[in-house]
Amino acid sequence: MYSRIHTVLLLVLLGLLPLRLQGQESVGLFSSLKGIGATVRLPESNGVFHTATAFVDIYGVATSRCSNPGLRFNVSRQYVIGRKSNGDVGFTFYAGPGITAGFVRDHDKGRGIDLVSLMADNEGVVAALSADAGCRFDFGGAVSLDLSFAGDLGVHIRRNEKENGYFAPSLSIYNNGWMQLLYPQITILFRL
Repeated sequence: MYSRIHTVLLLVLLGLLPLRLQGQESVGLFSSLKGIGATVRLPESNGVFHTATAFVDIYGVATSRCSNPGLRFNVSRQYVIGRKSNGDVGFTFYAGPGITAGFVRDHDKGRGIDLVSLMADNEGVVAALSADAGCRFDFGGAVSLDLSFAGDLGVHIRRNEKENGYFAPSLSIYNNGWMQLLYPQITILFRL
């Protein structure tokens, strides 16, 4: 199962390489309590830019609930809502929608504390609409820093924990998408 996931991640990252040939603005290293990964940001045009992020979802790994991380991919369209400068540092404020997909674990699905789903692995496919808002700090060189917050509203499809004898899918709201809304995302961007 995980060899297929790694193959998909490799194909997605290889699919992002042609963006470099199209004159992308920057590439970056993504870091958050959600996970770590890579970002490609296309050049801004008319106050709009696009970002593609692939990252390893570490939910449950840090607490040793599971040994294998998940994978998440996000593509978003950001609208510049303001700019400000203070000496050599430029600030760009933005917000926008996007889509998220991946193979991840989700938070417990019950109301309150559901011990059955807390102890289950809960791995499955996620498909969600996303929204993010943030600020990019430009220091006048080839490196900039981006601080943002993002949330996902979607579904999580997984094997039903109560039906182990055959594949019986379960569908629920992707709880980590909205529960991790206030996890800051920091990206270090390098212009090419």
